[in-house]
Amino acid sequence: MVQIAVVDDSRPDAEKLIQAVRRFESEKNTELNCTWFDSAEAFLEDCHGQFDIVFMDIQMDGMDGMEAAHRLREKDQSVILIFLTSLAQYAVQGYEVDALDYIVKPLTWPALELKLTKALSRCRRDIREIVITTGNDKVRVPENELVWVEVYEHHLHYKTAHDVLRGYGTLKEVEARLPENVFFRVNNQTILNLRYVQRISGNLVTAAGRSFEISRMRKKEFLAQFHRYGVNQA
Repeated sequence: MVQIAVVDDSRPDAEKLIQAVRRFESEKNTELNCTWFDSAEAFLEDCHGQFDIVFMDIQMDGMDGMEAAHRLREKDQSVILIFLTSLAQYAVQGYEVDALDYIVKPLTWPALELKLTKALSRCRRDIREIVITTGNDKVRVPENELVWVEVYEHHLHYKTAHDVLRGYGTLKEVEARLPENVFFRVNNQTILNLRYVQRISGNLVTAAGRSFEISRMRKKEFLAQFHRYGVNQA
């Protein structure tokens, strides 16, 4: 499922956009999930790489959308950004933060349909899936929604953006199936998705609100891989 953030301090404008996204979801037979934030500050506090597309209002009280976009890019270089604005001239600065496009308010259905189709086309080119065996079932999870995999009580626990799945096998087998430029085994029990890393402090790495110990023997390689990941996403 594609995760969409709507960052707009106007409730009526945000609700209109979300209704249009739901119409798109119904008419295009696709799965989209919207989360509304009424301020840039609230969005940045909660954002840890879980969103695929962000609709960002430029003119907001407090921190404006352009400043928020710059801060967003410090945390997530790959998320697709679309600006919302009442004045098109404000959107020309979008190249500074690699914005895909902009929509001029008031929102219209044709504009939303066109820009969202464009965003999803780019988004889906990069989404691959991993198949997780849980009991007698097999679950397909987009790699960008897999936060971490850990060994716990003789099972593999897969933390996704929405749930925790329990599976079977070995961490070594899982590691071989994941792209090494995005995932890293930080210790004998845990593989992390670098996209969700929020902070590295000493021998601890925090991802999606939880801290993990970095193996002393793996730390140098982890830091190098994390740096390469950031460079490649810029």
